[in-house]
Amino acid sequence: MNIHEKSSNFASLKVFKLNYELVLRKLKEYAERALEKGALVVFLIGSLARGDHTAFSDADVVIIVRDDYPKKLPDRISDFIDPKLPVDVEPRVYTLSEFLKMAQNKERIIKEIEKYGIVLAGDVSFVKGILQLHF
Repeated sequence: MNIHEKSSNFASLKVFKLNYELVLRKLKEYAERALEKGALVVFLIGSLARGDHTAFSDADVVIIVRDDYPKKLPDRISDFIDPKLPVDVEPRVYTLSEFLKMAQNKERIIKEIEKYGIVLAGDVSFVKGILQLHF
């Protein structure tokens, strides 16, 4: 299976579309592995969540980890990079406390999660509670 399906070929023009179902399935598998590494919940945001993706879109992923996660913010990202995925993944990894503070400040990323976010894996109930408290 290929994530880029050839949808037409006219002369030398090739048009590709993203195999969204395959990408979403692989991202859910990725999210389940993230839970095994200590994530509480994994969201898909960005163009893949909104539905305005292109054949070459990356996957913007928000990962919430426990407050006792052993690494600082920039170092957490490397734990959630997976070059074997059919799309590039841009993980944003926050502790639960950082996520709560962003929700209290009504940061743009929280609004995007609330409006378009797709839960790929994890405990949705706590996130819904946070969003209901702050929006």
